[in-house]
Amino acid sequence: MTVQEYLSQLTEWPQICERFGKWIRFMKENVVFSLAESPIHTKAHCARVLLYTLVIAEQVRLPAQDVDALGMAAIFHDTRRQDDWLDVGHGQRAADYYRESCATSSLSYDKRTYFIIAYHDQDDKLGLRVLQEQFADDSRAALLYQIFKDADALDRFRLGSNALDAKYLRTDQAGAMVDFAKATLEFGAELLEVCL
Repeated sequence: MTVQEYLSQLTEWPQICERFGKWIRFMKENVVFSLAESPIHTKAHCARVLLYTLVIAEQVRLPAQDVDALGMAAIFHDTRRQDDWLDVGHGQRAADYYRESCATSSLSYDKRTYFIIAYHDQDDKLGLRVLQEQFADDSRAALLYQIFKDADALDRFRLGSNALDAKYLRTDQAGAMVDFAKATLEFGAELLEVCL
């Protein structure tokens, strides 16, 4: 089965394909990874995280601006890793890179994206507290953070078959995607060519 055939089985695929292609194109053409030779934190990893965020966003019917905030978070979140392991702080470095990229490209800056990226490598309690403080008038900011953290977690299967404990997923939608996430690993870098 090709990656296109596989993805076409997703109910959400017709709605998300164009946006998926848009963000993959932008990442391939404009986003530079500090650990370019990483076997773990690759553009293919970011593509899978993007796919999972878009599926969940479609399922919860997020508005386009929120979906794009998640798309930007997905393609930038691991760009400034210094190593493949814990590297707490890579989220802040990636958030700063995202902000700099917005200043020098056609990308529209979204403050929520900045904070989602900055705190994606931090404990949920801290991340949620900061998001709630920064966006007291935006009830969806904390939800976007949780969706993003879940999408990133769903790709832990690349680290091993027992690398994800699904009981720690934050959203019901992510919990229902565990088997899909396992199967998606089969396609690896092929995801970078879909919808282009």
